[in-house]
Amino acid sequence: MSDATNLDTAISAILTALATNAGKPNYTIDGQTVSYDSLLDRLDKLQRARTATAGPFEVETVGEA
Repeated sequence: MSDATNLDTAISAILTALATNAGKPNYTIDGQTVSYDSLLDRLDKLQRARTATAGPFEVETVGEA
């Protein structure tokens, strides 16, 4: 599995928890209970990481001519 796939899976799990438990202050994901605020913070970090893995990438090399 690629890093992007792992991030997509983690994001999906959080979004599923949010949709399933709408309106509740705490959520349980894979047996771990987290607060709403920490869940949103984790979602934000995962989405930023996923965006970073999407590219495009620019590689610059410096060498002798």
